[in-house]
Amino acid sequence: MLEALSRTQRRVASEIENAYSSGMLPQSILFSGRKGSSRLTAALDLSFAIADPENRQMLRSSRVMLIASRSLRMETMAALSLFSRQRNDRSRIFLIQTVRKSLLQYHSSIAPLYENRKISFKAKDEEGRGGTLFSNAEAVDALIMELEDGNVSDRDTERIVSGLQARLIDDFFTLGKKSPGAAIDEIRAVQDWIEEGSDEKCVIIENPEDFTEGAKNSMLKMLEEPPEHCHLILISEHPSRILQTILSRVRRFQFPELSSKAVSSFIGDTFSIYDSYSSFDEFFFHEGTDEEERKVMSDAARLYSSALLEGRLLTLDEENMIFSGLEKMAGYDYFRLSVADEIEKALRGNTAPGRIRKAWNVLSEAAMRSDGYNMSIRLALDTALREAEIGK
Repeated sequence: MLEALSRTQRRVASEIENAYSSGMLPQSILFSGRKGSSRLTAALDLSFAIADPENRQMLRSSRVMLIASRSLRMETMAALSLFSRQRNDRSRIFLIQTVRKSLLQYHSSIAPLYENRKISFKAKDEEGRGGTLFSNAEAVDALIMELEDGNVSDRDTERIVSGLQARLIDDFFTLGKKSPGAAIDEIRAVQDWIEEGSDEKCVIIENPEDFTEGAKNSMLKMLEEPPEHCHLILISEHPSRILQTILSRVRRFQFPELSSKAVSSFIGDTFSIYDSYSSFDEFFFHEGTDEEERKVMSDAARLYSSALLEGRLLTLDEENMIFSGLEKMAGYDYFRLSVADEIEKALRGNTAPGRIRKAWNVLSEAAMRSDGYNMSIRLALDTALREAEIGK
């Protein structure tokens, strides 16, 4: 039943399948674990198994909705790059599934809330105008539907890829939001939707701990008495920050962190790429960026780690150079890994071990603040520099 999940988390997949087949799986569940541990894969696998099994491979359904917190930009750029190079069924399906994850956020239940949300993008509609968030999503979906036919000509493939590159802008991945998560009016709209009709429905909610207080309370009402035909799947990296009243209403499944070996093995089996990767973030970054973007990331990591090791603040120009590039690439997670690598290199050089260990501790504490207290990564990194300067 959970074929995709079984490839990375066989034990968890078996545990969920047993609960489902025995009728012991409650309507509200929580998948907790580190990013990259296949929690979203599990949520999608299970949602489609329950609500729309015929469309599981293409992830196309009006019965499944995703309220995402992460940006899927880097993964999607990697999928586009892989498909452009490989042009095989595996890369084609990966691209379809990756784009559809973002499209699952564009559900009809919340469309009225965004009907006037205009965006600017390179592509234009037939009348030469720009469009709205949802009209752009419809155009993206139309392009992806063409790819579902495995016999697309080379000429049409080039047109589809070009169209996707023009329309997959930052606002597409975030619905134009300045902060992740759902607002109270979105949760209320979803609640109205799940109470309609009798078809099986699934709502996947990522990082509910980051919602506004109003959205949390509205979600709690949805969890208290969900309709019989609805399943709610929460995804969280920090379940300790979720309201206890919410935790008491869900069954929790814990996802262990995947090893570098497991990640590299999965990538090799899927794409015939046998390089060693420590995480999916690293793989998506290397496959989804060009040489110039990789240089921006490398330069930013060296500059930031140098300032951290020296115990000095960045100049305004340096801050703009680092963070404008990271925001454009949505690359903060990989940046943090890159900075950690730079500090490890300095530690191996053993020129000033005390100062280097201090920098490592400050960076680790910044990561904990960002992960555990919903502090923006940019603010956490800035705070780390200030603490390194004080402790110099």
